[in-house]
Amino acid sequence: MEITPKWDLCEGSFDTKDVKMTCVGSDRQGSIVLGVSEPHCSTIYPVAKIKLFSRDLYVDFKETCDDAKKLGDEIARRWNEAEEKL
Repeated sequence: MEITPKWDLCEGSFDTKDVKMTCVGSDRQGSIVLGVSEPHCSTIYPVAKIKLFSRDLYVDFKETCDDAKKLGDEIARRWNEAEEKL
C-alpha cells in the first residue's frame, strides 16, 4: 500500500511492503515513537507515539517508559515478521 505523508522537509511516498518498523525511545524528549524506514535509507520517519500515561508529566513518562518501550518493540516485531502486508 502506497502511503504519502506530509512532513516538513520531506517529499514523496513509501510502500508499506518495503519499510521496516522500529521503536525509538527518547528520554530527553519524554517519548516513545514507532517509526518506519526504507531499506535504502537510514532515516526513521515517525508514525506513532506510544503513551501509557494520561497526565503530560515527565515523572509519569519515566514510570511507564520501560513498558511503553516493550510495547513498541513488540508492535515493531510483529509488523516486521508479518508475511503479508498491504
